[in-house]
Amino acid sequence: MRIQNQQAYVLHRFPFRDTSQIVELFSLQYGRFSVISKGSSSSRSQRQSLLQPFRPLILSWSGKTDLPTLTQVEADNSPGLRLSGSALACGFYLNELLMHLLHRHEELGEIYYLYEQTLRQLNGAVAQEITLRLFEKQLLEMLGFQLNLSEEAATGTALDADTVYEYFIELGPVASHTTDQQGIARLKGASLLAYDRSDLSDAEHRKDIKRLMRNVIHHYLNGKPLKSRELFR
Repeated sequence: MRIQNQQAYVLHRFPFRDTSQIVELFSLQYGRFSVISKGSSSSRSQRQSLLQPFRPLILSWSGKTDLPTLTQVEADNSPGLRLSGSALACGFYLNELLMHLLHRHEELGEIYYLYEQTLRQLNGAVAQEITLRLFEKQLLEMLGFQLNLSEEAATGTALDADTVYEYFIELGPVASHTTDQQGIARLKGASLLAYDRSDLSDAEHRKDIKRLMRNVIHHYLNGKPLKSRELFR
């Protein structure tokens, strides 16, 4: 199999043998997969500076489907992204989510464009916390895990902004009549309705939704820890 001139981003890379690397990629047409990049860990390799996260690339590869060999690396003509500080930590968080949640070798063009757009917003005027929450919501929707943010799960009635709800993952919000329970997010209907509208301009809503999404992401990752969260600390 020989594939040429494909748009892709590096999600992760690690050493392989003496001077090679295993590179985890996310491409527009071929989704998430790994390649061997021979000689790219050498200080003399031109690929060393190109195979960086958050940099749009044009790649070619050939060989077996499960682990092909990278044959060509070029920088995309689009502007590169220079993430630093908290934006860099956010970028690594996005990469970890994709590595854990996406199946290999699935064409996911919609998610590819969402990822690219979100990376650019991390360097823009939109608050990073809002950007991450909206990415999480849209990513789950595109993977078929849409959150119920508008109806009471037990009755199907519209949420009331002033009512406190317990959010049960894969079910939705249920009017709360108890104290906090471990693993169940309790939050006001106003926060859920705001998230449904993709409006997290209110600080209290952001606080509620951050707590909710930490539980939701933990659930869909099957409890796997995320190393990028250590950067936020």
